[in-house]
Amino acid sequence: MYPDKEDFFSWKRSGNGSFSTKKLTKLIMEKVFPSNNSNLVTMKNNLVPKKVEVFVWRAKRERLPVLSELDKRGIDLHSVLCPLCGLEIESVKHSLLSCVYVREIWEKVCDWWSFDSANLSFDNLLCGCGPSNCSDLGRQIWQAVEWISGYLVWRNRNQKAFKKLSWTAPNALSEIQVLSFDWVAKRCKQRKVK
Repeated sequence: MYPDKEDFFSWKRSGNGSFSTKKLTKLIMEKVFPSNNSNLVTMKNNLVPKKVEVFVWRAKRERLPVLSELDKRGIDLHSVLCPLCGLEIESVKHSLLSCVYVREIWEKVCDWWSFDSANLSFDNLLCGCGPSNCSDLGRQIWQAVEWISGYLVWRNRNQKAFKKLSWTAPNALSEIQVLSFDWVAKRCKQRKVK
C-alpha cells in the first residue's frame, strides 16, 4: 500500500508494538491466575514451580484426566477403578485424597508437620489451611508442601498406572521432603536476593 515504507509486524498487546516473551507470560498468568477473583488467590505460591501451580489449579477444578472423567468423554477403558487400590471408581478426590494408599501418604506428611490428618478434606487439602500456629511464611511453606505432595501423588499415580511402578508411603514421604526442601529453599533464597 505504501511503496516507500517497509513491512513490519506489530504486536497490539505492547505499547510500543514489539513482541516480548515477558509481556506474553504476564498476560497468560493474568488469565490463568486472575488476582481479582478471591477464589483463585490461593492458586499462587511463589515457593513452587509453575507446573505445580497449574496442577493445583486443575485439581481444584477437578480437571485432571482421571479414569471416570475419561470414561464420560467416551474413551474406551478396561476399567474405571483406581489404578492404585482397585477398590473404588477413580475420581479426582479419590486419586488425591481418599485412596487408601494416598491417605497413608497424607498421614505421614501430616505427622511430619504435627498436623492432625483428620482435618484433611478435599476442599481444604490444596488451599494451605495448615497449622494455625505458623507464621505467614510458615503457612506459605505448608501450602507449598501440600501442593508438592499432591503433585507427587498424581505423578506417581501415573507411573503406577502406565509404567507399573510402585510407590510406598515411606518412599513417598522421603521424596516429598527432599523435593519440598529443594524447591522451597531455592525460591526463598531467590526472594531474598531480589
